[in-house]
Amino acid sequence: MAKSNLRSSIATLPDSPGVYLFYGPADQLLYVGKSKAIRSRIRAHFSSSEERWLCRRIKRIEARQTPGELGALLLESRLIKELRPLHNVAAKRRRRIVIARRIELRGGYTGVALESVDHLTPSDAGLILGIFKHTTQAKEYLAGIARTNRLCPKLLRIEQTRGHCFSYHLGRCDGACGGEEDPARYNKRLEAAFEERRVRAWPFEGSVIVEERSESGVDRESFFIDNWCLLASSRFRENERIDNVYDAHRFDYDSYKILYSYLSDPLHSTGLRTLARHSGSLRLFLEREGRN
Repeated sequence: MAKSNLRSSIATLPDSPGVYLFYGPADQLLYVGKSKAIRSRIRAHFSSSEERWLCRRIKRIEARQTPGELGALLLESRLIKELRPLHNVAAKRRRRIVIARRIELRGGYTGVALESVDHLTPSDAGLILGIFKHTTQAKEYLAGIARTNRLCPKLLRIEQTRGHCFSYHLGRCDGACGGEEDPARYNKRLEAAFEERRVRAWPFEGSVIVEERSESGVDRESFFIDNWCLLASSRFRENERIDNVYDAHRFDYDSYKILYSYLSDPLHSTGLRTLARHSGSLRLFLEREGRN
């Protein structure tokens, strides 16, 4: 597409929430992004000197509107994983995540085991100290908390030795590796060190429905969420309804961060409804949304 035609197509794009897709030569997907105002965000790409290299390759732009911000965030995350655009950093992530699992060691000390998994279920949460994108990130975090919290690298399983760890000989470990430190005190320090990496407890008694509406009120979307897992959504535009049902209680770390940030904001409480958790919740959600 010529530059003049591309500029003309940008002018026709909506300036509302949603996702945009940049396509290059041979219709290769280059980039997926999201914005509260699609047209303005795309114009910002073309005005940035740092992104000229990308904009020169763009031959076609596609926009997918959503009624609100949450829908745009979740759609962007899903499309990046499914379509793997060439220039999205997030697209290079593996679908698997690494968890730091809590294990009990001899003497009552808490140890850490790293494990790569495809997904989590809500029942896993009690044993998980933290979640990471990959093993390198997890080991770097463990090394950091060992230094700043006087934790034992041997008990964290980032150092293998028969006796005391090397940090003990440097005066940086209080001797948990030799049974010299009180286990309760050590374990408390370990739990505190993982606080920022922990999956937060689900703050509701049951599942919740989050509804977003466009400024016109014609377009709306409802999300059925339980234990940080997006289970289903219903999209309504004029007389059309589209239902999506996702993997039951499949924990996605990127979606968790989106949902945690969104649901923690008091400004979003007005579009929130709660449902009692039971086996018929998903069916009731789909039936209820169909009546609204």
